[in-house]
Amino acid sequence: MKHKHYLLLFLLAMILPAAGHTQDKVTAIDALVVDLWPDYDRTSVLVLLTGTLSADTKLPATVILPLPETAQLNAVARIDSSDGIMKDDIFSSSAPDGIRFTTPDLRFRVEYYLPYAVNNNRRTFNFAWLADVSVNRFKLRVQQPISASSLATEPATINVLRGEDGFTYYTFPEQAVPAGQPLLVRVDYTMTTAQLSVESLAPPSTSVQKPGLPSTSKTGAGINWPIVAVVAGGVIIVIIFVWQIATRRDASSRSVTQDAKVQKQSQAKFCSDCGNKMDKDDWFCRYCGTALQGE
Repeated sequence: MKHKHYLLLFLLAMILPAAGHTQDKVTAIDALVVDLWPDYDRTSVLVLLTGTLSADTKLPATVILPLPETAQLNAVARIDSSDGIMKDDIFSSSAPDGIRFTTPDLRFRVEYYLPYAVNNNRRTFNFAWLADVSVNRFKLRVQQPISASSLATEPATINVLRGEDGFTYYTFPEQAVPAGQPLLVRVDYTMTTAQLSVESLAPPSTSVQKPGLPSTSKTGAGINWPIVAVVAGGVIIVIIFVWQIATRRDASSRSVTQDAKVQKQSQAKFCSDCGNKMDKDDWFCRYCGTALQGE
């Protein structure tokens, strides 16, 4: 029985660290690129957060990012290290003023839509960042809508570039943003028409993967492999417990059967003269003729 106890202790030793690991969260992100695409495919601002964790991060890792109250979540995904493709098969859930997710890869993507203020043809919105996680390299870019006649940012940036995809990008210098330090950018532009960018120009390639994950990605969807490991371990323990009970019952049944055989043998009659076995109804030994009445 001792080896069974050792097996249970081994399984618990494997399960408990996995359960505890689900509580760990990332305190620093190595690189984060924030892309703001106003009037891209909706009459709102598409916000793309593409992050990279440091190479020494223990995976799977839990990340918590800020999410505005007015935001409409579109996707939470990992970027597969083998093919660079976004995959929305990870677990995510709501957190205080943010979104929590667990990723088995070092790179990830969070997408959401942010509303803007409208005044005739003028559009205005603010992007605010305030997180409990620090970012070593924070980079922010604003894509000018294809139908916008002008665009201005506050703080202003002189890094205005024409991308290979035909869009104009306002890029802010890369910087470190410690945890708890706020960052605010205001964007103001004027639309000449109500046409969305995606309707007039489909970018063949961009520096980040285009939004294309199904909008049906929901908070809480996906697979949390540490939790799966814990559940699987629990199932194994239950199986072992049931197996032990079945084994004990089988051993008890064998013991009862053996006792019955011994009792039956004890009721057999033997001749006191020649020692041969007799039937219980015999009165005389069938071998030597000795009377058995007193046997």
